[in-house]
Amino acid sequence: SPSPLLPSSTKDVTSPSKEREGFSLLKGALLAGVVVQNAALNVTARWSRVEALHREARGECHASPGAVVLVIELMKIVLALVLLAVEIKGNPILSVMKTTVTHPLDCLKVIVPAVLYVIQNQLLLVAAANLEAPVLGLFGQLKILTTALFSVALLGRTLGKRRWVALVVLTAGIATVQASQMHSDGSGDAGEKNVPLGLMMISVVASLSGFAGVYFEKVLKGSPISLWTRNVHLALFSVATVGLQVISGDFEEACPSNLVEYLSNGLGPVAWAYVIIQAVGGLLIAAVIKYADNILKAFATSVAILVIALVSSLFFGFALSGLFFLGASGVIYSIFLYGDLLKDLGPCGRCPPYLGGQERPSTPRGV
Repeated sequence: SPSPLLPSSTKDVTSPSKEREGFSLLKGALLAGVVVQNAALNVTARWSRVEALHREARGECHASPGAVVLVIELMKIVLALVLLAVEIKGNPILSVMKTTVTHPLDCLKVIVPAVLYVIQNQLLLVAAANLEAPVLGLFGQLKILTTALFSVALLGRTLGKRRWVALVVLTAGIATVQASQMHSDGSGDAGEKNVPLGLMMISVVASLSGFAGVYFEKVLKGSPISLWTRNVHLALFSVATVGLQVISGDFEEACPSNLVEYLSNGLGPVAWAYVIIQAVGGLLIAAVIKYADNILKAFATSVAILVIALVSSLFFGFALSGLFFLGASGVIYSIFLYGDLLKDLGPCGRCPPYLGGQERPSTPRGV
């Protein structure tokens, strides 16, 4: 990174207003990136499974969910090594090997989340094969609930009244979306739909995601290992886990027996798009954590939910009902309420604190 300018420097120093403008542009770009990534991830997850269904019907090779996850993890290794090389300005492979030898127990701690992520990502594709993209995106927000509950159980955290209300609203909103799907008229995209199975799978995905996140915080916090080295270890263990699964499984008759050919031929264009979006998404999230704030993340998630619904309605025949909009509104409200992001938004500031308003100082008696 460039050295900061000293006060005695004769160079032009960027004015604070220009710095703020540049930072605002960066935050705007991150907001747009998160919205596009979140929306595209859910849409491509669904349509990669529809694509696989069509390939199977034509007698063509189609990769299993495990094979898709394997390609994602391989791509993550490459990206993490590149970013580690930029960070250390040296050989990333030697750096990873040195860290592994120096901190072997710290490296082994990622086995648990690696296995969980492999299971979680495969179940996500099973859910995507049975749920349309808007429902998939909304039910994905269950991870807020599961993360909160695991934080209470494993980290001993206490949630205030406002967050408990947010979790109740989130659950009610998702239940409303579920009801809208149970009473749908069967219209929608060309893929298969098994709503009960899909909802069960995405609920398990949210539970695994919540536990893995809390596990990271509890076990890996304060580790001397850098973020990108940690990501390499995580992806390596994931590749070993899912690679054994893919190799030991039976390939479809239409698929080549060679693993490399199977992976390259078994993924269609939409599946490759899903792989790239999933792999690059982690980098985008890291940038948001570094440069943005909770308001931007919550706003991006909310906008993405609406974008998924509109795109699916316009291009894929998803039926938008009053129940769906009611449930989606509840989910979006709960995201902002849980993050305590409503108190500065106009009328919300006058609400009771547990509904998102400002905390009011207590007035001493007799005054």
